[in-house]
Amino acid sequence: MKEIDEEKDCYCECEHEHHEHDHLGHEHEHSCACGCEHCERAGELNIGEEEEEEGSKAFIIIKIVISAILMVLGLLPLFDSNIKLIFFIASAIVSGYELIPEAFEELKDKKLGENLLMLIAITAAFAIGEGFEAAAVSLFFRVGETIEDYSVEKSKKAIKKLYEISNDTATVVDADGKTKELDSCDIKVGDMILVSPFEKVPVDCVALEDGGSVDTSAVTGEAIPVEITEGTKILSGSINGPSAIKLKATAAYEDSAAAKIIKTVEQSAKNKSSTDKFITKFASVYTPIVVSLAVLLAVIPSLVTGNWTVYIHRALIFLVASCPCALVLSVPLGFFAAIGAQSKKGIVVKGGKFIEALSKTDAVLFDKTGTLTDDNFEITDITVFDGYTKEDLLKYAGYAEKYSTHPLSEAVKRAYPDVDESKISNFSEIKGSGTRLIVDGKNVICGSEKLLRENHIEFDTVSGAQIYVALDGKAIGALTLAGKLREQSKAAVEGLRASGIKRIVMLTGDNEAAAKAVAEKCSVTEVKAQLLPEDKTEFLKQLQSEGSSVAFVGDGINDTPTLSEADVGIAMGSGTAAAIETGDVVLMNSNPANIVSAVRMSRHAMRVIKCNVAFAIAVKIAVLILGALGLAPMWAAVFADVGVCIICVLNSTRLLLDGKKYGSS
Repeated sequence: MKEIDEEKDCYCECEHEHHEHDHLGHEHEHSCACGCEHCERAGELNIGEEEEEEGSKAFIIIKIVISAILMVLGLLPLFDSNIKLIFFIASAIVSGYELIPEAFEELKDKKLGENLLMLIAITAAFAIGEGFEAAAVSLFFRVGETIEDYSVEKSKKAIKKLYEISNDTATVVDADGKTKELDSCDIKVGDMILVSPFEKVPVDCVALEDGGSVDTSAVTGEAIPVEITEGTKILSGSINGPSAIKLKATAAYEDSAAAKIIKTVEQSAKNKSSTDKFITKFASVYTPIVVSLAVLLAVIPSLVTGNWTVYIHRALIFLVASCPCALVLSVPLGFFAAIGAQSKKGIVVKGGKFIEALSKTDAVLFDKTGTLTDDNFEITDITVFDGYTKEDLLKYAGYAEKYSTHPLSEAVKRAYPDVDESKISNFSEIKGSGTRLIVDGKNVICGSEKLLRENHIEFDTVSGAQIYVALDGKAIGALTLAGKLREQSKAAVEGLRASGIKRIVMLTGDNEAAAKAVAEKCSVTEVKAQLLPEDKTEFLKQLQSEGSSVAFVGDGINDTPTLSEADVGIAMGSGTAAAIETGDVVLMNSNPANIVSAVRMSRHAMRVIKCNVAFAIAVKIAVLILGALGLAPMWAAVFADVGVCIICVLNSTRLLLDGKKYGSS
């Protein structure tokens, strides 16, 4: 199988080094502003490659037709045996001459590949006077290879559509209101971008005005257009509606959603599953063994009986049938197709091994904040202690949360935005617990109830409060915040339970009352509250030690240790860059119900892949045994190799179509 090429930099020494080859090794169609020859010809080279590919397909079909005609001529009774042999040789050469350099390449690499095995079989068939079988093997192999290449290429093209979510150029509006065309890679955070009707959004942005809509399906899998209001976050790769819109860039090109999806899918081949690795190792051991058995089958019975022609013929059938290409090709293609199918739904899986891990998952742990609830928190209640005012509490909480990365901090920052940063010193953040700092010479501790208790600060617990504030060792009040429960959270939990997930647990740093209120709304029956990040990781490891295969779903920086320790770390697309980078699976639309789809689609993919392996091995064993006994003709051997390979490839390819049956995004 032709593997996807790795990214290659443009080797010209021009200033615009960002003009790279794309994800499939083809160069970008746009030209580099430096005007160098390499970059100027990028588009021309792309066109040339497409024309060359079309010409190559036509040439292959012509070769097959000519080879078939020559083979048929060799069967006609009009010619004597010598002329017939010439036709058979000509037929084999036309359809199989490429086997010679490819076979020698395999020899050079010390590999026993299918090209070498086929060349041996064809040559030996001519040597024992089986000209028709030699020509037939060569022709059938070429026909099979052509169908196989077509199937693989069709799969790649279907998957390649995933990469069409990025935009190479963008229209940027400067301070004077003038527009200019820039390469997407040159866009800076804060640039104003004008997106024309039905144009792709080049980088992650925020809307600057009300009006219009965007189609986010290419990135998130969500089919319903998103209506735009001022402040709406829009991911790169989204397609603008019928109205031009003005946006402000919030991320550079390489940090935007579309670029991350492309990079993730490109790198997914590196994360091979244990099944994929086993097949590769199996093929490297299996091929030398069956070649040795074929040699023994040809030599030992021939020495005993003296009938060399019969047993060499059986050995050739054995040799052709033994090629492991169906396994070597269909298994990685199966994983690749499964990754492609999930990406269509906004589920980005970072490698085949995580498809396999998802299929085995029997326990799912959810973070609460930003995962089961959204990250748009609001302060719902303010409680003050000992004569302090609400203004005092909000002021010190605002200073304490100014540099915090916790999702809850955003609500406090909105409630008290007028922070004089010059008054802040000695700021430190305790992940998952809170912050510690000095404001105007006063020691401030802000965070969970547990954090204040650990610092020996006495106060009365406020039911449901998540943030407490202490000033110079004395508690001054508490804030209660609420995030809206994601509308798909309950469906996610119930869907996982219906799929046979044995254990579903919510882990949170919030107090028990707030945690249980959310858990009850989304049907979670097991809750672990007031946990530090290390407590979440410890609980996950405990489940793993009991034999569970555990998936953890999170979104924040404080979730990254647990995401990295899980058998499958699932990050929300709306989460922090650290969580998305650490996660093995990313839900681009932050829809927790897509976890159900990911598990079911992964299980389906593993069934298809295992079916391919079982089918290929069963057919090969049957033909190998029958061939050794002289009960299988050569066409059966060709079917056991090329025919089985085509069937397995087509079976793997259907994974791209089956995704729609496993839940909606």
